[in-house]
Amino acid sequence: MMIIIRLLVIILFIGFHASSSALTIERYKHQYALLPCTGLEARIISFDKTITMRLSNASKKERTDLKNEYKALNILYKQKRCHKKTPR
Repeated sequence: MMIIIRLLVIILFIGFHASSSALTIERYKHQYALLPCTGLEARIISFDKTITMRLSNASKKERTDLKNEYKALNILYKQKRCHKKTPR
């Protein structure tokens, strides 16, 4: 009986950890919501410069996190109606 309970706890822990560690686009939008347009622009520019290096060393989960972060930054940039000051 104790073995079954322990296995159940381990399975629940692994399932919860896997689902909670992946950041969604909404979580990233919430994380960067307070940045002004210049901060969003700087973050997007630095992301563009390092994306190839970061993707080449990333696991599958990290790749989806990076893509979600990039999408969230661009969505916030458009929602705030920021104007491009420097070419991206």
